[in-house]
Amino acid sequence: MEEEATEVETVERLGSKIAGLQMHRRKSFLILLAIELLVAGLAVAGLFGKNAVYEYDASTAATLGVYDPERGACVADPESGQQEDFVVFRNLSIPAGTYEVRLLYETDVDDVNMCRVSDTTIGFKHLFTNGEVLYSGLQETDFMMWLLRDTKGMEVRAVYSGGNLAVKGLVLAQNNALQRIWLSVVLAAGLLIDGVWLWRAWDRQYGISNVNKTVVFGLGLITVFASLPLMMDYILSSGDVGYHLMRIEGLKDGILSGQFPVRIAPRWVQDYGYADAVFYGQTLLLPAALFRMIGFTVTTSYRLYILCVNLATAWLSYRCFRKIFGHPHIGLLCSMLYTLSLYRLFKLYMRGSLGETLGMMFLPLIAYGFWRIFTEDHRAKAYRWCFLPLAIGLAGIIQTHMLTCELVGGFTVLLCILLWKRVFRRETFLALAKTVICALLLAAWFIVPFLDYMITGDFVIQHVYERTIQERGLYLAHLFSVYPFYGGSVFPAEDGMVNATPVGIGFALLACLLLWCYLLVLGRKTLRERGKLEEKYVALGNIGLGFAVLAMWMSLSAFPWNSIQFLHRITATLVSSLQFPERLLMIAGTGGVLVAGVLALAAFRQAKAGWKIGFCGVMAGLTVLTSLFMLDGLVRNTNFVKVYNARGMGSGYIAGQEYLPYGTDASLLYWRPPIAGGAVETEGWEQGPLSAEVSCRNPGGEDGSLNLPLLYYKGYRAWDRDTGERLTVYAGENNTVHVNVPGGYEGTICTAFVSPWYWRLAEAVSLAFGIGLAVRYRAARKKAGK
Repeated sequence: MEEEATEVETVERLGSKIAGLQMHRRKSFLILLAIELLVAGLAVAGLFGKNAVYEYDASTAATLGVYDPERGACVADPESGQQEDFVVFRNLSIPAGTYEVRLLYETDVDDVNMCRVSDTTIGFKHLFTNGEVLYSGLQETDFMMWLLRDTKGMEVRAVYSGGNLAVKGLVLAQNNALQRIWLSVVLAAGLLIDGVWLWRAWDRQYGISNVNKTVVFGLGLITVFASLPLMMDYILSSGDVGYHLMRIEGLKDGILSGQFPVRIAPRWVQDYGYADAVFYGQTLLLPAALFRMIGFTVTTSYRLYILCVNLATAWLSYRCFRKIFGHPHIGLLCSMLYTLSLYRLFKLYMRGSLGETLGMMFLPLIAYGFWRIFTEDHRAKAYRWCFLPLAIGLAGIIQTHMLTCELVGGFTVLLCILLWKRVFRRETFLALAKTVICALLLAAWFIVPFLDYMITGDFVIQHVYERTIQERGLYLAHLFSVYPFYGGSVFPAEDGMVNATPVGIGFALLACLLLWCYLLVLGRKTLRERGKLEEKYVALGNIGLGFAVLAMWMSLSAFPWNSIQFLHRITATLVSSLQFPERLLMIAGTGGVLVAGVLALAAFRQAKAGWKIGFCGVMAGLTVLTSLFMLDGLVRNTNFVKVYNARGMGSGYIAGQEYLPYGTDASLLYWRPPIAGGAVETEGWEQGPLSAEVSCRNPGGEDGSLNLPLLYYKGYRAWDRDTGERLTVYAGENNTVHVNVPGGYEGTICTAFVSPWYWRLAEAVSLAFGIGLAVRYRAARKKAGK
């Protein structure tokens, strides 16, 4: 508790030291602050009055089709022979700003015709939008456009490619998203400038050690190198990036529709809704959704978010490894090896596995948590709080990537078997029990809905146990690759090593594992005496090596995955869910970083400074040789996408469709009106986010039904708008929402998704427990500091 007490005293002194800087008496700082407030005030003022609406009739547009005055539309059909730019609204004059583009149309085909916006008069990078395809079930588009310069030459085109199409007009509705972006940039820049100013003032008055300056500079450099693929105006076209962009959009749309926490993305799958958030935690996606709600484009929001992820990974891994090895420079070295690890960068940029990358952010915290539980004095009073880092780490991976949680769970069992004598000490066993309970309570708001759907529902994800993965395993040569050439093949069984993806743990970590093996050959006495390592660090190196070697073996096609899979239905589900054995390399990489940290500790404890400089230099050089060269090849050889508005990437992509109700045909989920069954007659309807209101009547004596354009998930309710009487809701044809309409009914039926009460209770439990835990921990630290 001595270190925690020191931290408490440091925090308590921070306020008084900041006050001691007397920034309010520094004229230059006050001038800077006044300028920042003025600019921020102008940005806030710009939020108002941005609601102009520009309307254009179809009769004013240039058309290659026929203008029908009775319909007030330009029309085209398959027999007209029209192609491409069917209708063009030319020379539109509007001021700079952000707009919602609404092309008013009618068509009888889906995903064939589209609307595009262009402007050749305003120069490079002043117009950002992707347009939108047209659907038979809609009457207008609703995509965003970012215009950074006033224009008098904008063109909005309806591109005809087939079917019947009628264009009735165009509406450009201005909003204040551009001003929100400007305000957020002003605030962020102001905080950064003030932070730098405060840092310099603190250094001049109190002094900042060279160690802390080195750490700050090093973490910044690590973040910059890890973010090289973000230094462009596009996103690399990686495997799952489109899916994760849809997850971010779903979270944003859910929040804007009033859901929190978001359970079903309302606009996903053509507004039918998709319960991705119930199965795949989205807690850490909130910053990306916030960027989108501010008004940034899809591409910019994603790039900003990945920058934040890289910074958080570098900082968190530094903090954890520094505490394990007790030296800031070793923490910085391990942060470099972990953040710039070949496998992490490969997953983040080449495979687009954002969920797995977020899960990896918590692995150093989990390693630190186990280190505290198994190495700290279990008789000390402070030991009762040693479970907290591990609990937070486990709760984090539960809410970010369940497959990472599965892998961590398996290796946790192995670790407890290896250290069984310590596990069954009373205090340690209690700490592990508190870890499990704390992690479950913190994540209860996610776990309860997840288990509810998995137990009571039937989804595609529950039927993938027949998929085998052994043929997707790596060759041994993958792991020993020194220079990771760019490649795209992820199926070694079919393609061999030809054009293989640059997957592995990187030669820097592999060299550390080989060096530790050599030291083990020399004997444990050499490690303890010549390396000046305590027994706990020798054990840490051995466990890191053992876990890394085991994980690398399990990533190979030589590992008997198929034999394990066919043992039982449970093993079949667990093995199949891994999809790619290469996922085990996240465990191997973490073990390799721990071994590197132990080796660095041995080098730092040598009398000659050359050991320390030499080891750090070799590790940095090998990291550059592998990870940074791989990134350089990646940005030069990978295709890219520029996605600005959400509609530009569609809403129907759901990757492997794992979270669809089993038996659903996703190709049939298009925008459409409600379909009446039996004698039911509809008179009007309106659809909202995960909701619909339908005015109808059932003159017959038997029950009828309403088939709504919503995908059925547990939680939908229906009731009469006037009386509040509940109606039966069930999964009907193609697992869409069906409402039972009693005979003789007449009125308006409201249908909406409502989270069950026990989901809400779980949310309250997680929130209350999190607040209570933080309060008690803070009180305990403050008490220990006195």
